[in-house]
Amino acid sequence: MCFVIEEAVEMEISFAGKGVLVTGAAAGIGKAIAEQFLQNGAAVFLVDFNPDLLQQTMTDWKRKFPSKVYGVTADLRQAPVAAATIVKQAAAAMGTLDVLVNNAGIYPSRFMLDLEESEWDAIFDLNVKGYFFMAQAVARYWVTFGKQGSIVNISSGAAANARPGAVTYAASKAAVVMLTKGLALEWIRKGIRVNAVGPGLIETEALLQSLNTPVAKAEHKEKISMIPAARTGRPSEIADAVLFLASDKARFIVGQNLFVDGGYTCGRVFCSKM
Repeated sequence: MCFVIEEAVEMEISFAGKGVLVTGAAAGIGKAIAEQFLQNGAAVFLVDFNPDLLQQTMTDWKRKFPSKVYGVTADLRQAPVAAATIVKQAAAAMGTLDVLVNNAGIYPSRFMLDLEESEWDAIFDLNVKGYFFMAQAVARYWVTFGKQGSIVNISSGAAANARPGAVTYAASKAAVVMLTKGLALEWIRKGIRVNAVGPGLIETEALLQSLNTPVAKAEHKEKISMIPAARTGRPSEIADAVLFLASDKARFIVGQNLFVDGGYTCGRVFCSKM
């Protein structure tokens, strides 16, 4: 029997002439997503709550990507007014708006017996309400001007795996998955595709900074032991998935939540050797 092994061909995805709006874009996964869109030819409008971090990121990128980087500081919990304003600003700055990536979110750790109503509201106001009104604002823009577009929401592996101390966060991300499916059903015949990417354990700056005690390091090592791929993910690997779903290469993918988690949501690894 003869096997023919073909060389892998890298799939080219270009966003030249496209405008992309990314929320929570000044650090971590959002920053990686925004940068990858820039590297693939898009103009990018960054939205972030932290003005200093946003300004630093924009200053660095404007040297590398002149006339491609725009942004604004905003609190997306102030929806829907903030969302409508941001969409108008982004479309005007870039001259087009073709993709929305809903990434901004918070991940507080709190056990349920101690949770206050204000903490519950803060999580859902940003992680769910903020996503919806950003999606609604950009969809209204596309429908008004007869444009088609793509929305990619960032969910989480927590949408399928609840854990102590993160119940509210997990509930908010499960809501994002169903929000994605519902919007996809309503809007696909208007030329608007909606999908989601669910990151697993990703090695962001925030994660690395949290590993500042022996207990935190031990817990992190235990988490990695449960991942079939036996490692953390990289922010660029989430960006790869987002760019694919936002591109024409994924034109027949609608309402899906793609877990990018090294196999964590497949099940658990119970032995060190496989």
